[in-house]
Amino acid sequence: MGYMENELNDLEKGTIYTTEEIASIVNNKKDALVLSEDTSFFEKGDTSSRYLVMNKIESFIHRNDGGSYFIPSSKQLIYIVKKCN
Repeated sequence: MGYMENELNDLEKGTIYTTEEIASIVNNKKDALVLSEDTSFFEKGDTSSRYLVMNKIESFIHRNDGGSYFIPSSKQLIYIVKKCN
């Protein structure tokens, strides 16, 4: 098996992943957004910390972008994760 065959493409609700796996999703999946109350940075190469995917949703994200209302053109994939103790 080559490296590309082992590349993580998605996170599943209720599953635990390493920091490195979450960093891979953030870096490689352009429509993914990760929300975490515990961590400000997911370091590539960190396999010691683990995170539980609490929820996974697809939703339109409405936000203020530089003083203007940003109208989303598509849904974004959102993962909500919590660090395991």
